[in-house]
Order: sequence, then C-alpha cells, then structure tokens
Amino acid sequence: MTDTTTQTTAVAQQQAANIAIKPMSIKDTVLAQFKDTEAGLTAMAEKYRNVVYSVTDSKGMADAKAARADLRDNGRRMLTRTEAAVKADVNELKAVMSAEVERLVGIVKPVEDAIDAQIKAEEKRKADEKAKRDQEEADRVKAHRDNIEQLKAYVEQAEGQPVEVIEKAIATLGEVTFGEEWEEFAQEAEAACIATVQRLLAMVESEKTRIENARLQKELADARAALAAQTPAPAPAPAEPPAAAPAQAAISTAFEVEPWGDDEPAAAAQPAAEPVDALEPARQRVSSWAAARRAPAPEPEAPAAAPGLKLGTINERLGGAITTSAEGLRILGFEPAGKVGAHGVYREGDFPLILAAMVRHIESVQAKAAA
Repeated sequence: MTDTTTQTTAVAQQQAANIAIKPMSIKDTVLAQFKDTEAGLTAMAEKYRNVVYSVTDSKGMADAKAARADLRDNGRRMLTRTEAAVKADVNELKAVMSAEVERLVGIVKPVEDAIDAQIKAEEKRKADEKAKRDQEEADRVKAHRDNIEQLKAYVEQAEGQPVEVIEKAIATLGEVTFGEEWEEFAQEAEAACIATVQRLLAMVESEKTRIENARLQKELADARAALAAQTPAPAPAPAEPPAAAPAQAAISTAFEVEPWGDDEPAAAAQPAAEPVDALEPARQRVSSWAAARRAPAPEPEAPAAAPGLKLGTINERLGGAITTSAEGLRILGFEPAGKVGAHGVYREGDFPLILAAMVRHIESVQAKAAA
C-alpha cells in the first residue's frame, strides 16, 4: 500500500466522520422551520387572548371574524400547510437520498467485495485443509484399528480349520513385526498379535491332543478286534516272543493320554537330529513378550510417594546413546503420571517397564531391517 493510498483512505475516513458528527440533522433542520414561527404564533395568540368582542353589533362581529381568520389562516392553517410541504420535501428526499446513497455505495462496495472474496477464499482453503486433515487422520486411525481387528479375527477364522492350516497361520503371525509403519498403534498391535498367537497355539495343542486321543482309541479298538479274531496257536518258544506280543502289551496297558514327549516308545526310534518345529519362533516370541510384561517393578519406598521421575532423568540414565521424549514414551505406552510445573513426570517404578518396552521396540526395528 502506497503513501498516496494511505492518505486517500485517511481523507475518506475524515469526510465520513464529518458527516457523522454534522451538528444539524435533518430532524433538527425540519423542526427549526417550525421553531422559527413560535415567536410570531405566541405574539398572535397573546394579541387575541382574553379579548371579548361585542358580537351583538356589526363592528364587533366583524372584528371577531377578522381575529378568527387571522388565527386560522396565519396560525393553524399556516402550520398545517407548512407540515404538508415539509412532508412532501421529506418524501422526495427519501428517493433522492436512496439514489445518492446507492451511487456512493457503488464506489466502495466493489473494493470491499474483492477483499471479502480474498478473505473468504483463504478461510475456505483453511477449512478444506482442516477437513482433509481430519478425514486423513480418521482414515489412518481406522486403517490401524481394522488391521488390529484383523489380527484378533484370526482366532475365529481358525475355528474348525485343520491343524496344518492353523500352524501355518501361527508361523506367519510369528514373523510379523510392528515397526514405525504402525505408528502409535505398534504396541497395541503387538499385544493383539501375541494374544492371537497364544490362543492359536492353545487351539493347536488341544486339537493335537484330541487327534492323538482318537488315534490311541482307534489303535486300542483295532488291537482288541485283532485279538478277538485270532485262532488258538501253539505256545511260542520261550526264547522268541510271538509276533502279536506288541499288540498284547498294548491291550494289557490301561488307556491314558501321556504327556507330550514323555516316555514315547516311538521317540527312541527317531533319528538323532530332531525335526524343525515351525512354531518355535512363535513360541519364543510369546515367551519373551510375556516375560517382558511380567518384569517386576521395584518395590516403592513409600506407597504414597508422588511421581517424580523426570524425562531428563530418564535420558541421563540411558547414558546419552539413546534419548527419548514425552511423545516417544507415549508411543511405548507410558503417559505422564503427574506434573512438576509444566512438565510431565513418571513413576519411578515405571522405569524398568520403560526399558523393557524400548528393548521390544528396538528388536522390532532390528527384525524389520534384517528382513
């Protein structure tokens, strides 16, 4: 904006102010016309006040009629004629004033509209950007929530599936990592995944137990059927047990589900190298996660002690190699337990849990980098 523009604006504002504070308004001007006649009207009224005319004679009657005409024509009717004339002028002024105001408004209104359009365009842009950000945030959160629900839904989907299918799902979930792409939902997703793996492992063990029980029951039934179908045979030589001895031993043993891996006869016949358990990584992951979650916090010295662990103290204990922030701790699942001044503080007992959470996060990032 130039100095000339500033001066022009200042002049316009001053002129508008002068109009606003003009001493004589239209009302004052109109009423002044009637005010000016007040002295003459007062004098006229006083001239004829308390005059008693001798209307019984012709001269007195003429004087009375002349006084009445003077008060009527030069007093009352003069005022009403003036009122009618002023009203006509005011009505005409309304139309003239409306046209003049419209003309003058036309000078500034386009400029006002142009500036208003700029303001509204910027306000709309900001509102649109905010709406877009809000929608993107809602979509982002929904995507994470949907993925977490999908992790949880594997349990229902596994119902009625063969063991091999469930084991494949467990192996797949056991390799899933929850890195930066999961943002602040990484810890929640990790917990959901581990819980799902735990339940799937339990389903597999239960199904394997059921299958093994069914197999043992079938073997027992087959052995009993084979024994019933056998015909009497000569007694076997003492040195050589009969071929049916294994079946006899099975028949003579009461049915009992043995613990997995305890005194299995078939185990002795297995080769020295044990088969690879595809579910072992998942089991180890569940075990390490559960151990980290069970990490005990130190006994507080005073149960009623207020939280006082500052963020700076945490970073000092980390030795400078690793630093964190309030947002970083929030991502790991730790919110301030109180405030000292404007800064959040944490419970001393949370420090071991914070370290365990950091270890899990670093392992997750490491696994992702190695993939």
